[in-house]
Amino acid sequence: MNINQYRGRGLIAGVAVALAGTWFIGHRHASADESGTAKTTLSAPSDKAIHNQGQAPDFAGIVATYGPAVVHVEARSEGDDSGEGHSGALGSGFIVSPDGYILTNNHVVENADQVTIKLTDGRKFGAQVIGTDKAGDVAVMKIDGSGFPTVKIGNPTNSRVGDWVVAIGSPYGLDNTVTSGIISAKSRTLSDDSPTHFIQTDVPVNPGNSGGPLFNLNGEVIGINSMIYSRTGGFQGLSFAIPIDEAMRIKDQIVRTGHVSHARLGVAVQAIDDAAASELGLSSPRGALVARVEPGSPAQAAGVAQGDVIVAVDGVEVTNIKQLQQMIARAGDKASIVVNRGGRQLAFDTELANSNVE
Repeated sequence: MNINQYRGRGLIAGVAVALAGTWFIGHRHASADESGTAKTTLSAPSDKAIHNQGQAPDFAGIVATYGPAVVHVEARSEGDDSGEGHSGALGSGFIVSPDGYILTNNHVVENADQVTIKLTDGRKFGAQVIGTDKAGDVAVMKIDGSGFPTVKIGNPTNSRVGDWVVAIGSPYGLDNTVTSGIISAKSRTLSDDSPTHFIQTDVPVNPGNSGGPLFNLNGEVIGINSMIYSRTGGFQGLSFAIPIDEAMRIKDQIVRTGHVSHARLGVAVQAIDDAAASELGLSSPRGALVARVEPGSPAQAAGVAQGDVIVAVDGVEVTNIKQLQQMIARAGDKASIVVNRGGRQLAFDTELANSNVE
């Protein structure tokens, strides 16, 4: 089938971010036998994909080694048209354990009644959605079997702006497409409702790449490709990935409990610059200034007030807003908050709330 014939038959799969427009996705059917035992055996690449001076990196080793762990995801809902070219959400995912656990984006499988996974060797598996997190845009799936190829999980904290990165996915249903670029920025916050601090890249990412892995040159996954910023619906140089440490934390909660809890303190905070630090009588621009306390929130119940500067959580110094948000998200049900109020330090024990987005 001509690609142009089925591209136009896709349904809306999701909206990337503000002004991103709508993602339209289509794909043709492909046949493959199902089997409960994986046939692919992987070995680590002998050398890093480090490029020689004046040359682009060699991505082939990463693709050959970890490409088999990247999967094509097809999600269907009741009433989808299953004629030639089909309606439904298409995306990507990657296997994180030999027994078949797979990560993808929530918006790829949201409201799906049936999810099919296709491996690079052509085999297809029906997948069970173990759980999803709408706020973090992460979903965990499971396919039956053992010995599946897996990716290697990295630490996005060690990545740097300017580092080369590689994406593998299924843009417009074109399975196992490889694109590359650099990290353009880190810790991008795109929505007040999202707890995620995205990795921004210039890697070409299009509809169907959602849920696929973002690799560093060591062949480690450092993110899940999730969003684009676009006025056309196609790639315009701005793509965003969920840091893999955040995604794995969500995955572990889902596998362990079946759901995800995002702890919430209930304050709006502002960054502190040198001028603000001087005005507040602080020795350095550290901490987070409380601009507003939500009525009825854990912060209000504990005694935190507007104008306080949060300087520590559970005995760890707060240096910036991102760190504070991460500390609260990981705190569990309770947290000890220390604030600077008019030059005095006050400690509050808080019972954190759950900020799940339904």
